[in-house]
Amino acid sequence: MQKSITFRIFLSIIFLSFFSNQLISQTKTSGGEGYFMVGIQMMDIKDLNSILQVHNYPTLDKYYTAIGGGGYGFVNNYVIGGEGFGLIGNEVSNQNYKLNLSAGYGMFNVGYVIYNQNGLKLFPIVGFGAGGIDLTIYEKSNLDFSDVMNNPKRGSSLSLGGLMFNLGVNGSFTLNLNDNENTGGLLIGLSAGYTYFLKLGDWTLFENEISGGPKIGISGFYLRFMIGGGGSTKN
Repeated sequence: MQKSITFRIFLSIIFLSFFSNQLISQTKTSGGEGYFMVGIQMMDIKDLNSILQVHNYPTLDKYYTAIGGGGYGFVNNYVIGGEGFGLIGNEVSNQNYKLNLSAGYGMFNVGYVIYNQNGLKLFPIVGFGAGGIDLTIYEKSNLDFSDVMNNPKRGSSLSLGGLMFNLGVNGSFTLNLNDNENTGGLLIGLSAGYTYFLKLGDWTLFENEISGGPKIGISGFYLRFMIGGGGSTKN
């Protein structure tokens, strides 16, 4: 219930932001920017952890390090571009097994600049894309090559794919040393929002479908730091 209320509040803020541009930004912006991004992404792994506990495996953390990048073009305040990320989690283990969950996704986003003053730019975005999740389970043991050849079934790698939806806000600040708003420079910023994962099909094990898998997804809030470069002009 609390998660649903929080998401509705966040959605309301974005909705109001889209329609407040006449009150905030009276000029048209054109240009572009690109950046490297690193931050935190939440994943929905509650059902997966429940199954892991039943089978005496260690449980996974819901927070993952997101590393990637993105780029956007601006035409008369309209925004179009994309972002891509890899998600890295901590490896967990018990006496017999090690587990690792990783993921990645790419997103096509559109938006609108609602504020652009003194190098500070703010634009809400909505997006659509796709992502994939990999769960690796392997045995803890000291092996040589002959051991593996004699018994290769020492672990499993399960995969799952799905569609992705994104709702967020990007804020960037251009460090312009020329005091000219129509030139570019070094850019720093923050990106915050919420992604939703829509599972397509079942888990696969070496391309073989596995039924009865848990609900899991790259669904949750994210916060990312951005550094790159960009420039824009005001019309």
